[in-house]
Amino acid sequence: MQHGKGSPPQNTAELTEREQEILRLLATGISNKEIARLLLISSNTVKVHLRNIFTKIGVASRTEAAMYSVRMGVAQVGTSPSTQAENSSKEKPQADQAASTASMEAAPRQVRLSRWWIMLLLVVLAFGSVGTGIFLTRDQTTLPVITTAPSPTTIARWKRLADMPTLRSELAVAVYENSIYAIGGETLQGVTGVVESYNPETNSWQKKSPMPLAVADVSAAVIGGRIYVPGGRLASGKVTNILEIFDPRQDQWVQGAILPIAISAYAMVAFEGKLYLFGGWDGNQYRDTVFVYDPSRDVWSTRTHMPTMRGFAGAAVMDEKIFVTGGYNGTTALAVCEVYYPDRDQSTDIPWGKVENLPEGRYAMGSSSLTDVMYLVGGKGDTKATLSPLLYNPQVNSWETFEMPPLHIGDSLGLVSLGNYLYVVGGRSAQETTNYTMSYQAIYTIMIPVIP
Repeated sequence: MQHGKGSPPQNTAELTEREQEILRLLATGISNKEIARLLLISSNTVKVHLRNIFTKIGVASRTEAAMYSVRMGVAQVGTSPSTQAENSSKEKPQADQAASTASMEAAPRQVRLSRWWIMLLLVVLAFGSVGTGIFLTRDQTTLPVITTAPSPTTIARWKRLADMPTLRSELAVAVYENSIYAIGGETLQGVTGVVESYNPETNSWQKKSPMPLAVADVSAAVIGGRIYVPGGRLASGKVTNILEIFDPRQDQWVQGAILPIAISAYAMVAFEGKLYLFGGWDGNQYRDTVFVYDPSRDVWSTRTHMPTMRGFAGAAVMDEKIFVTGGYNGTTALAVCEVYYPDRDQSTDIPWGKVENLPEGRYAMGSSSLTDVMYLVGGKGDTKATLSPLLYNPQVNSWETFEMPPLHIGDSLGLVSLGNYLYVVGGRSAQETTNYTMSYQAIYTIMIPVIP
């Protein structure tokens, strides 16, 4: 295995108690947000610790760090993340000679197990997709659990769920507290403000308070327990600059600061407590603008323009960067994929870069990220050919296809990730508006016995 800058891994003694605690939790495969919740610290603090950990142990990714923690015996295998956190808080340095001797006697077995883990990883990497990364744990019966993206021929991972009550496309979707919210969009009767929530545990839909202003060609993002839906296309065909904010707990809508311009068909993500809005259609032309909204101050600001003007693009956050993919410029479907570095903007550094293009141009697709992998489903191209679902792995800078859904879902759909699953909601198929709800199991678990 290669390590950052060609340096060998450092001894775990160089890690602070808090860093070892975070490294143990990282090895279970949970997100930064979950680590922060367990340790009662902020997500930003977790990210700072992870950067320090990566530097000290000489790795460049979460996957390498997780593998390192298992190989070096840092991770407490066979326990849940909450137990890891509880056990970490109780641990004390072992200073007595007996403990030191026992550790030395156990070292040969740890070396043998480390070699087995490496061999096992090589097998998984050879026969399974590595799209979502690999996280390792081991229970007390010595059965390792490997969580990874499954190969397309393993199991049928698409599943049709309860249909959404309202047929619609060009809608916004967001996840809050294990429920999926479908907001606005275009119905058979025109632009709507209807809001419905889906509960995966009960496989059921429920109506919520509708938007005060019906809009389509919008996106949604969650920050601080609220769902933000800026701009959009009105029933009149005009574009608005109104920011609508929904509180799911109160089932109420309020308005925020108006956008710098009226805009629809933009790409948007939430990152570090702010909204980032890219490109879109202003009613006259496609844009290359970038706007940032700070909910704490209720203020919009402008950032460095995108290299490519476009609307109907996809966007996702991975490894503290924002990837803006595909789109439409008024003439053709775009294959370009550009990456935005928020921490470089408003400085002397160039905040935009390019990564591997899509295999073909597409727009109006669903886009989402899960364990630092970007997924694209559906969309339009310059031909009428059906577009295969794609995933992008930034570790290897490449796109690959994955299993087609059981139904033709077309374009203008909603796509979100929740737990180990991607969820497809609504869309337009063969010029017909749909109310499909489908899930795709992007991450699964295999049990393989350890050879003594």
